[in-house]
Amino acid sequence: MKQEDNWVFALKADELGNGEKKPLLIEGNKVLVLKVDDDFFAMSNKCPHMECPLSKGTLEQYVIKCPCHDWRFDVREGKFLDAEEIRVPIYETKVMEEGVFVNLSKEGAGK
Repeated sequence: MKQEDNWVFALKADELGNGEKKPLLIEGNKVLVLKVDDDFFAMSNKCPHMECPLSKGTLEQYVIKCPCHDWRFDVREGKFLDAEEIRVPIYETKVMEEGVFVNLSKEGAGK
């Protein structure tokens, strides 16, 4: 399968404003799409600690805080800010024809 075949439509680009996030179910995966400084990011919507939904947490610039235990993750790389060996899976995104697409096969690739 060619890499370009792995891109899945997530949402229309104008559905999210800066600093907003939206939980989605994409091909059976709980994905959180976020927009920060006009860039889109996608990551797993499950905290690796107890699988709390990150979508219910707070987003400040590039850091999302889990609502259950205040674990903080960088949305660009998925790193847990207090222990970088712990990560949330992140996915590559791109905008085409006013839509945001996520590449679920490229876990950990980032932008």
